[in-house]
Amino acid sequence: MILEGVQTVGIGNLMTQSVVEHVAEVPFEHFEQQIEGKRIAIVYPRHRGQAALVAMFLKHYGSNAIYYSLTETESTLEAWLRRMIEEPGFPEGFGAQTRDALKKRSKAEDLAAAFGADLKKARRERFVLILDAFDRIQPSKTVDRFFRALPAELPDHAQIVINARLLRLQPWNDLVLAGDAVVVGAEEAIGGSIFGDEERRDQLEVYALSGGHVYANGRPVKSWDGSLPRHLFYFFVDHPMVTRDQIFEVFWPKMSVKEATNVFHVTKRKISERLGFELTQYSGGFYIPSPKIQVHYDAHIFENAVREAMENEESAPANWALAVQTYRAHFLPAIQLPWVQERRDELQNMYAQALIGLGRYHRRQGELELAQGYLLRALREKPDWEDVHRDVMNIYREQGRREDAVAQFRLLERTLDKMFGIQPSRETRQLYDEIVKG
Repeated sequence: MILEGVQTVGIGNLMTQSVVEHVAEVPFEHFEQQIEGKRIAIVYPRHRGQAALVAMFLKHYGSNAIYYSLTETESTLEAWLRRMIEEPGFPEGFGAQTRDALKKRSKAEDLAAAFGADLKKARRERFVLILDAFDRIQPSKTVDRFFRALPAELPDHAQIVINARLLRLQPWNDLVLAGDAVVVGAEEAIGGSIFGDEERRDQLEVYALSGGHVYANGRPVKSWDGSLPRHLFYFFVDHPMVTRDQIFEVFWPKMSVKEATNVFHVTKRKISERLGFELTQYSGGFYIPSPKIQVHYDAHIFENAVREAMENEESAPANWALAVQTYRAHFLPAIQLPWVQERRDELQNMYAQALIGLGRYHRRQGELELAQGYLLRALREKPDWEDVHRDVMNIYREQGRREDAVAQFRLLERTLDKMFGIQPSRETRQLYDEIVKG
């Protein structure tokens, strides 16, 4: 379906510019600078505010935005082009050269030339064609060749926007490196964007704090040929420097070295087959990440943010916020191995600390509602942290909510009794008495 000037009837009216900027996490001026002069703009696939970024394009181009959403039937380049040129959103006669090239079954480069020529005639003024749900098209050599050729065929007044939940690394990485494409919304990507790596390394994205999703060069890895390759994969990613003995102790403690070695190498080979590249290399007695890949790992981003917040008071609020934003779910919730459970508890403690850090920061700023929200979230993670209960009780007292402060104390009493069979400390009981007396 093609819609022209979508901002007049859709997203643009629902969100003001300031709201769009907040959700997209990109100031509008910066967004405009990013896309200036680029033939193709790619909305970063893992950005949480993809709709807001699309709204920015609609805002920027106004009535000169043409929006097209692919359907399930458009799984090939030819199917997409054939259906789109028949849509009524373009002027009458649009698509004549593309239609002719499709009839002749022209090669991908000639299709790109024909499509570019049709876009040149579509409008005289500057415009953008937004291609939404672009991952309906299955990756292929034909698609790759078409988009590698397209930038040179596009008229100066036309721009293509690609929005998809999934995009392979190529051809987009080479287009970004060549200056023909730009990625918007990648500023908040974990470990940086997978596009535009000058070293042209394989790109691995691991979201252990977001349900355990893995992407290899933009492709989701869903099948591991059994649980063992998956578990060993996560162990390698979470332990960037580990010995073979440490691996054997975790996974095959009761096997002989010979038996464990055989299983290990078979499992390691399966990991490489699933990813399409080698994950590790052996050096100096350790397995370390292969220098031929770039790893984007949310758990390490999270840990680094917490560590930096604790070491640098000046940047602490921003790092606490980054940590809270990164931690979307408990570590690998579907895996119950001992090493995973241990890491899960460790990271959950750090998450609670990040929430407390943000809560106490906002309390110092006099932003009591925000402070209270973060502190109560921390207590959902660690209900027995008595000092946080006192923080919440004090906020209630400052708000004049004496009954809520008393209720918070009673909750702490029940929690400590149930978990440890103890009563609140003298300091907490003293605070309670002060609140009750008013």
